[in-house]
Amino acid sequence: MQVLAPLTQASQWLASSFSSETASQSLLPFIPRPIKLAFLLVLVLNARSWPGVWHFRVFKSVINYRLRELFTKREDSEKLITALSPVGRSVFPIADGSDSGAISVLKAWAALDDCDFNGHLSNSCYAKNLDPARMQAWVEWCPSLFQDGAWVALGGAHYHYIREIPMNASYEIRVSIGGWDDKWIYLVAKFVTHSQSKSKPNKSKATLTTATMIPSITTPSTPLITEPSTPGEPALGVNRKAALLDASRVDTKLTSKPALRTHDDDGALIHCIAVSTYCCKHGRVTIPPKIALAISGFSLTEVGDSSNWENAKRLRERDGGEQILGTESRGGC
Repeated sequence: MQVLAPLTQASQWLASSFSSETASQSLLPFIPRPIKLAFLLVLVLNARSWPGVWHFRVFKSVINYRLRELFTKREDSEKLITALSPVGRSVFPIADGSDSGAISVLKAWAALDDCDFNGHLSNSCYAKNLDPARMQAWVEWCPSLFQDGAWVALGGAHYHYIREIPMNASYEIRVSIGGWDDKWIYLVAKFVTHSQSKSKPNKSKATLTTATMIPSITTPSTPLITEPSTPGEPALGVNRKAALLDASRVDTKLTSKPALRTHDDDGALIHCIAVSTYCCKHGRVTIPPKIALAISGFSLTEVGDSSNWENAKRLRERDGGEQILGTESRGGC
C-alpha cells in the first residue's frame, strides 16, 4: 500500500490538472492578458525564424526526393532517376524557345521577420532565402550526381541590389546556370516580382543606359584558360571529342555591362541579382562542371541529345559512381 500511495497521489494531481476548473484558470495570472496576446502574436508572425525552420526549408527538396525514392520499388528506381534528371536538356535557354534551359523557381514572400524597420526585405535575408532556392535547383538538376556520391560546395556569392521588395510582397527566386570554367560553376539567381497589371514593359523602360550598370557575368574576375563560347559550340574546336570535354561556357543571353535590365523576359520586375560560385566534389576530388552536368543528363551540344546520359548509364552499370567520376585516376585537389 505504501508503494502505491505515490502513484495514487500522482494520478490525483494529473486528474486535477486537467479538470475543467483548472483549465479555466489563466496561465501565469500575474501577466496581463494583452501582454500575453501580444507575445503570442509576435511568435506567430516570426514563425519562419523559429529554430529548425530554416533547416527544414533548405532540406525540404531533399526530403521530398528521398520520400519519393523510399516509396518507389527497387526495380523502378532507375526509371525514377531518369524521369527526374534533365536528360537531353540544354543548360542555357534556346533562342527559338524550344528549351528554357536549366532554371529552378522558388516562390517566397517578404514576411515580417525578413523585413527591416523601413518595411522592406532586409539585405541579410536575401542570402537566407537563397539557400533553399539553390538547394532546390541542385536537386532538380543533378539527382543522379548525388546518387554517385558527389556533393557541391559553395565558394562565394555576390549580390547586386536594384530595388527593394516591400513587406508582405510575394516574389520568386529564379536560379539558372550562368556559365562555368574548369573548376567553378556560376549560378545566377534573380529575385523578381510580378506587377498586378501583368503587362510587359516597353523596351525603352526595360533597358537603361550606362548610368546604372549590373556587373557582367560574362567578364570573369580572373582570366580563363579559354575564351567563352556560345551554348551550342565547344570552346576548343580541335576535334569533337576534345572539344566536348574542354572549355568554359557562358550564357550569351546574360546582360552585359552597357545595359541594365529592369525586367525579366516575361515582364517580371527584377529586384536583386545574385551570383553564386560552386564547385562539385567527390570526397576531396574536384569534378569539372562540364563532367558533372554531362553525367547528370544535360546535353552540351544540341537539345534532345541523350548520348551523355546513355554513356553515363553504361558506366554506372559497369563500374558504379566511383569510376564514372574518375576518382581512381585523379588525386585530390
